Amino acid sequence: MPEILEKLILLETSLLQIKILAILYEKSSSEMKNKIKKILLQKIIFLVNKIGVGPSGNLKSMVVEYKPGLDEIDIDRTLEEEPMNNTVKYESIYCYEKIKQKGSYILMLDISNSMYQEKIAVAAIATGVFARKLKDELHGVLVFSRDVKIIKKFNEPNILPNLVDRMLEVQTGGATNIRLAIQKGYEMLCSSRTSQKIGILVTDGWATIGGDPVEVAKRFDRLHVLGISFGRGGSDPVLNAKMARAGKGKYMHVKNFDDLPLAIAKILRNK
Repeated sequence: MPEILEKLILLETSLLQIKILAILYEKSSSEMKNKIKKILLQKIIFLVNKIGVGPSGNLKSMVVEYKPGLDEIDIDRTLEEEPMNNTVKYESIYCYEKIKQKGSYILMLDISNSMYQEKIAVAAIATGVFARKLKDELHGVLVFSRDVKIIKKFNEPNILPNLVDRMLEVQTGGATNIRLAIQKGYEMLCSSRTSQKIGILVTDGWATIGGDPVEVAKRFDRLHVLGISFGRGGSDPVLNAKMARAGKGKYMHVKNFDDLPLAIAKILRNK
């Protein structure tokens, strides 16, 4: 085992390397687990910072008077100011400016399926990307199956190693109560005073208990749904699309589980 670890450490950090480390972590003795976990956390944080780089947040387009740096002119508004004048003054030019709106975000991750440890590691990377991109915004994380477990509260500091560590220890399997999960997620969002309350739901869409979640989805300012297959059971695109439509958000089908971290990054770039 130590020889395998030495060879793995020398490799360039990659998703495959992290998945192999996760398998070794799951199958190791207690003493070796601690050593592997330290390496696993370092590798995951490295990949999170790589994938999660770049801006995110809600951008609202507003019409404002011209100032240096703005290059998209609102022609109609500008002409309204000087309709009969052949020369246009700077103070009469109006441009579009992208203003960032403060929001609060909740990631709701379905763990009702029995996932192998390497998939838990991928989910930990995805969760880290979510928190990394929203480091300057209010955000929380919960996982769910029959019940809901809060991984990160809104008022907790954004410490990536702690978040990833918690994700690596989640126990998967059980029935799927999507309605309870998004209801709890919405309640968490309501504890914040931000103008936008946005949820990201990652699930296969097979709601086995708890009833129809679509009505609860309508409460969000925006609810994005990432439909993903955890195994051979596939996913339910019909329910996933309904929830996204009710929540005025986007529905994205994630074909390969390994693509989840990039899907999280993409949905946060284009909210």
